Amino acid sequence: MADADSLRKLDTELARVVDRLTSLPLTKVSIVSEACHETAVRLVEETRHLTDDIPADAEVPRLEPQGVGALIAVVGRDYREAAKAAPESDVSQVVAWLVELRRSLP
Repeated sequence: MADADSLRKLDTELARVVDRLTSLPLTKVSIVSEACHETAVRLVEETRHLTDDIPADAEVPRLEPQGVGALIAVVGRDYREAAKAAPESDVSQVVAWLVELRRSLP
């Protein structure tokens, strides 16, 4: 199970990315929408390693720029809940991906 400090770091980075995505002009979000989709796919894959709650055939949708922030928020929250409950979870890699994504935002 992820410790409280690691979960706080995850929460902080997730909130920072979502806040940034939802405050950027849509023209700028469209520039990074592919990177956001790739990060969402990674989050879902990591969540699948921790729980059986996500069907194997479920796919991450490609959304218009106005939905990208919500997509990251939802899959990030799902990952957080799975990591909180799973004894073998280590959120450091996911935090690193979120930091990388945040730094790539215009």
